[in-house]
Amino acid sequence: MILETDHDEIRVITLNAENKHNPFSFELEEQIKEALSRANSDPMIGAVILYGGEGRSFSAGGDFNEVKFLSRTVEIENWIDRVIELYQSVLKVTKPTVAAIDGYAIGMGFQFAMMFDQRLMSADASLIMPELQHGIGCSVGAAILRFTHGFALMQEIIYQCKSLDAQTCSNYHLVNKVVDKDTLLHEAIQEARAMAKFPRTAFINTKTSINRNFIELLDAIKETSKSVHTASFQARDAQKHFCKVLKVKYQGE
Repeated sequence: MILETDHDEIRVITLNAENKHNPFSFELEEQIKEALSRANSDPMIGAVILYGGEGRSFSAGGDFNEVKFLSRTVEIENWIDRVIELYQSVLKVTKPTVAAIDGYAIGMGFQFAMMFDQRLMSADASLIMPELQHGIGCSVGAAILRFTHGFALMQEIIYQCKSLDAQTCSNYHLVNKVVDKDTLLHEAIQEARAMAKFPRTAFINTKTSINRNFIELLDAIKETSKSVHTASFQARDAQKHFCKVLKVKYQGE
């Protein structure tokens, strides 16, 4: 479900799920974490890029086929643990990381992108945090955006649930650079290569210091988010949305 290619010292991890929008399934999450760990431990790799693939989305978020019938507390809590572990796996990479965003980054995909040191976005791409309008809790997304961009912008994005185009994302400093989709990967490689040239000891220790509070924040929000999502899923509004998107019959009460 992923492809790994090296451009000299730059490792490119390309998501290659069957669905071109790269929804996060358990299998995809596990492969991403393993690939990040391999890149981080490889002495020949200086920086890491995560890319959705040519003509594909960065990620449309959680895999509805897996979460559409979540209702038991233990299932929901395990899912939140998975999400947090995925995000932290990026933050724990000590080498420079770059997200190359094309297509859509929705919900979890948006949140996942915020874990990277730099974010490049194609001019045609969109970031969306639509959870609340679909009956899904958004406590993790809210905590992330408040940490990275402040309370007021977090409120706007979380409560308005709007699609944010590339220019808006640039204006809000959600991404570092907007480029043509045809040059997205090339530009990401150039950005990664520039950071990979930094003296490693200073970079590693600075990044570890920067990300420590972010990792602690995700640990701290975990229990609250389990309660928020348990209440949301048990209200059944989210499952109805999942089934509508998947065009399957809702089996709940």
